[in-house]
Amino acid sequence: MQCNWLAIVRDDGGARACVFCGQHCREHSKPLSVASVLALLDAQAPQLQTELVARSLRIVCQAALDSHARAQSDDGNAGFSACLCCHHWVARCRKKTLLFPLQALACYVATLRPVGGKHMDHRVVLRLCAVLAERGPLPGPPPGAPVVPGAVGAPVVPGAVGAPVVPGAACDNHYSTLFTPQERALFADIAAHSVDSVGARITHHYH
Repeated sequence: MQCNWLAIVRDDGGARACVFCGQHCREHSKPLSVASVLALLDAQAPQLQTELVARSLRIVCQAALDSHARAQSDDGNAGFSACLCCHHWVARCRKKTLLFPLQALACYVATLRPVGGKHMDHRVVLRLCAVLAERGPLPGPPPGAPVVPGAVGAPVVPGAVGAPVVPGAACDNHYSTLFTPQERALFADIAAHSVDSVGARITHHYH
């Protein structure tokens, strides 16, 4: 399963992608309000709040609020889903150096040093790489269904408002676009091998 922009913010009965990594989490996920994600972003160190992953998360939050407003829902709470791995990560880091999983991965790949001096678990690296490397058909309306720009269920893609919807088109994980082509190639390579090879492959990429 893949994650495009729409898969993060739409609400189709619990099949939303994880707001932190893009993994589809129909089962074994945790609900998370937009307000709580914004609060986490605001709690980060100032230098982290301007980082690319953090800025992208803020845009995701705004897209979710806009989608919620268009739906005119009366439940009062726009929300996301978080996979159990990311939910546990954020809960554990909340009282320490608050860093989102993809921020930690980006730092580790670029510096070979995990933020905060803690060990970067290669099982986590492998999972994130597998999620980022996933591709699949673009989620969207059923084939043949009319797409009304701005309507609930229509794609919301930054920089491509009003772009035509092509049902079945290949789609990358939205968050993979935050990384360079070389980093994406590294993630695909890591995802295709065992956890024992993660360190050597990242080190080779770094050098």
